[in-house]
Parts: sequence; C-alpha cells; structure tokens
Amino acid sequence: GDIQPWDADSWAQFEQVGKPRPRAEGPLKVTGRAKYTYDVKLPGMLYGRMIGAAVAAGEILSIDTSKAEALPGVKAVWTAESRVVRFAGQDVAAVAAVSPEIAMDAARLVQVSYKERPFTTELREAMKDGAPLVYHLDKSPAGPDVPRKGNVFGPGRGRGRGDVEKGFAEAEVVHEGTYYCPVHTHSPLATHGVVASWEGDQLTVYASTQGIFAVREGLAEALGIDRKNVRVVCEHMGGGFGSKLGPSASGSAFAMTACRLAKKAGAPVKLMLDRKQQHLCTGNAPSALMTVKVGAKKDGTLTAVHYRSWGSAGVAGGAGTAGPAGSLHGKNPNFKAEEYDVFTNAGPAAPLRAPGHSQGAFGIESAADELADKLGLDPLEVRKKNESSPVRLAQFDVGAKEIGWARRNKKAGDMSTGGLGPARGTKRRGIGVASGNWYVFASENSNAQLKVHRDGSVELVTGCQDIGTGYRTAMMTVAAEELGIEATDVTMRLGDTQFPEGPASGGSVTVNSVAPAVRLAANQARTKLFELAAPLLGAKPEELDAANGKIFVAKEPAKSVTFKQAAAKMSGETIDCL
Repeated sequence: GDIQPWDADSWAQFEQVGKPRPRAEGPLKVTGRAKYTYDVKLPGMLYGRMIGAAVAAGEILSIDTSKAEALPGVKAVWTAESRVVRFAGQDVAAVAAVSPEIAMDAARLVQVSYKERPFTTELREAMKDGAPLVYHLDKSPAGPDVPRKGNVFGPGRGRGRGDVEKGFAEAEVVHEGTYYCPVHTHSPLATHGVVASWEGDQLTVYASTQGIFAVREGLAEALGIDRKNVRVVCEHMGGGFGSKLGPSASGSAFAMTACRLAKKAGAPVKLMLDRKQQHLCTGNAPSALMTVKVGAKKDGTLTAVHYRSWGSAGVAGGAGTAGPAGSLHGKNPNFKAEEYDVFTNAGPAAPLRAPGHSQGAFGIESAADELADKLGLDPLEVRKKNESSPVRLAQFDVGAKEIGWARRNKKAGDMSTGGLGPARGTKRRGIGVASGNWYVFASENSNAQLKVHRDGSVELVTGCQDIGTGYRTAMMTVAAEELGIEATDVTMRLGDTQFPEGPASGGSVTVNSVAPAVRLAANQARTKLFELAAPLLGAKPEELDAANGKIFVAKEPAKSVTFKQAAAKMSGETIDCL
C-alpha cells in the first residue's frame, strides 16, 4: 500500500531519526580533507582576477588592457560591454594568468578612464529631493507601473487586511515610531569563486554556491550553450547565507567571466574573489528605514498597524521588510503595509538569512515593546494577547520559563527575589523578548536515487549541495531509518548536476523537500529486499520489518536475516531506486 507519513506519534519508534549523531562530513572538515572550491587544482590551471570600477557613478570612456596583455604569463583578458558605472567595484575587466601574483600585477596594469558623476550611497540621503539619480528618469528598474520620485520607487503592490483607519479610530492608545537598520554585508569564510574548465563543448564548473542547478541554468543562458553541456559541482561550501543562491554573485559576473577566460585561454581558470570584492559586489542585506504606527486598547489588544518601510538594495530592488509585520501579532484585524525601494550607488543586495525579515522584525517588535511601555504592560503579555499562532504561544511560554522571565523588573541586587545581580559600573543586564517568523516552503522538483549493492552497501545520490547545515547527515539518517540500518552504513554522493535534480539551499527548503524523496527511494529498496528475504524466513514480504541491520518477521523477531544476507540474494549487482 501507500507509504505512511511519519508524524509526531512515530518519534518514539525511530532508531535513527531524531537521535544525536556526529556530522557525516565532520572528520573531513576537521582534518582538512574536505575539498572546497578554493582547493580545486586542475592540470594547467590559470588564475583569474576581476577588476572593479574605481568610481561609484559615471561612464567608462576607455579600457586599455595592452600593458596587461603584454605581461609575461598573462593568457587571457576580458572587458565588460557596459560602459555605465553605478557602483564602486562593478565589473570592468578581468585577466587570467599562470599565477595569482601575475594576475594581480596584470590587473593593476589595466588602465580605465572614467567620466565621473555625482553619487549617493546612503538610504536617507538618496531619498532627499535633488539627490543624484542612480537611474536616469527614462530608466525604471522597478517596472513601469511603480510610482517614482527621484530614487524612491513605490509603494509597490500593497498588502494588508481589514480597515486601518477604522482600527485607529477604535484605538485608546496610538504609538508611532521610526526605526533604522544599516546595510549588513555577508561574510562567509569561503569567498565567492569558481573553477571553470572546458573539454570541447563541455563545460565543468566547480562553484562555491547554494544552488548548483541555478548556476547551470544561468551559465548556459549567459554563454548561449545547451545546459546539458554544463556540469556544476559543489562538494563542500564555506558559507553563503543567501549571497550564493544565484548563478554568480548578485552584482558580479565573475562566474561567466571565468568561463569566458577559460575558453579564450584554452585552459581551466580559477577565479576567487578577495574579501574586499566580497563586500563590494556580492550582495548585502539592505538597509531599512521603518515607520510603524500601532493602535491598541488599554489592555494591549491591537486594533490597527500601519507599517511603512524604505529599503535600499543598492542598484537593485527587492528591499521590502513587511513580512514579519504582516505575520506576527496575527489577531490584529487591521493591517496595512507600504514598501518602497530606494536606489543608491552600491552593489545589489542578496538574501541574508530570510530576506527583509530581520529588519522587519526589528521594526515591528521595537514598536510592540514601546507600546507595552506606554501602556505599562508586560511586553510578553502584550504579544501573547495578540498572537494567533499556537506554536509561537507555546514558544513564548517555554522561553519565558527557560530565561526566568519572572525575574524581570525585580530590584537589581536582590538575589533572593530573583534579581539580576548588583548594578555596578556602567554595564547592566536585562531580559527582553522579541518574535520573528519564517514560512514553510517546499520544492516539488526534489529527487533522490538509492542503490543497494549485492555486498549490502548502500549508496544515496542527490544533486543538492550541503552548504554546511547538515544536509548530508539528515538525508543519510532518513534513508537509514527506512532501511533499518545505521546512518553510518549509508554512503552519500551529492553536489553535482549530473545527479538527480533538487532545489537550491535557501529559504529552509532543502531538507524538508528532499527528505520525502529519499524516504520514498529507500522504501522502494526496502520492499525489494523484503521480497528477497521472505523465502529465507518462510514468510510473506508484507509480514516483515527491518531494524538494527536485520530483516525479521514482525510477529516473530527471532526469525531474522541480516541486511547483507538479503542483499546477497539479488540477481543483479544493485537494486536501484528513484
């Protein structure tokens, strides 16, 4: 029959799932054997170096690469087609040479002449009348239907519920506050980078990426080649936090450039960005200016929230922050959000651990704290009063107990009543509360392959990449649970577009999307193994179960064979399940 889903009632019966275990890749990482993109070395490999714009806004008048090309050891040079500069660090040119040192020397020899223009790099300055325009009036990166005033585009399509004007009319107290978050740049231990290698029309790219299939798609489109001719590999990745989700970095064409340099030079090219380039052009969490107006009854019951935000993702859009305001405090019947994009002369943003949500949570939760203070109420109770999520309500109770919320506001130094200790010097200790939210996403394009070999070894293959969050270990555990073996008995191969396709690692999507596919493949293998074991046990396949490396009769556990004994009975070399 159909495979039964795992639910809360299954946890007590699990042998592998939900149990503490070491990371599968841990020994590789602590011994230095894990191979990251930076560690890839190919025969005849060259080293690439990007050259970024030295001005924040202007026009490129000329790019002279003659001195760089004449430098011994330089094998290829690339220059950007666009002559408009909108941020410092924007891609201008690139070189490939026989060593990193020669590549750096060659990059310094590339001479670029600019016609500079006024620029603006700070959100609030860019909002002012008369601020230098990032995009001319005939350019509208936010789309033709979005209102515009200078660098400010929006509001976009609004979101909300109820009638906020009616809600404020019913309020007994109204609080309004303005909150600001600066730009927050990503800083993964492994900077962005690729190694690109051609063999005829076949392109192989080793990429530090959160989405190998997205990189394949993006490179195929940019280079005008069939995606079947592009292979992308990411065995280990040293951090990304959202900045490595796209085919390259958000504002840098380094991946495509490495491929072009490799084609031109006829040799593999490694192109890793340095830390400065990482901060300039690979994405950031946008700055945000948020004005939150909250209406409430005297008992803390919310009657209305009007949330407005202005965010700057540099030369890109998508700096909205209203997600938390629309999801938290869900009993509030009247909500309206207005979001604006403010363009500045800075590199485009990228998702950073839930795009816009850390900024938005800071804004709405600061307003909730200040409202509670104005009402003289416990900020935790105000949140509980307006919370519609049973999960968050339970989390509030658990968290309050764990951190000792009852100690809050007790006299400092009075340890007998749970105070926080003596108030000495300039430092103080306090207890606070805040909420955040994210969503449940899943990708239907999630696949897995499981092979059981005749010697009893098990191989699990998925195309997804492990970005350091434990995807390997989780998938091995799911497969082992279904097969009745140890997770350490499963060998996993991943991070290659030649393997079954899966989603990018972002948005908390990967494990919950691929785990069902892994379990289904393992269940198919389990069914076939039961058919092999049944004659050995004098039972029907549907009467069997598996655990602890054995297949046994469910009603007579003493009647069993080992997993390997059952596998040895297969007629071919493998049981292969998708």
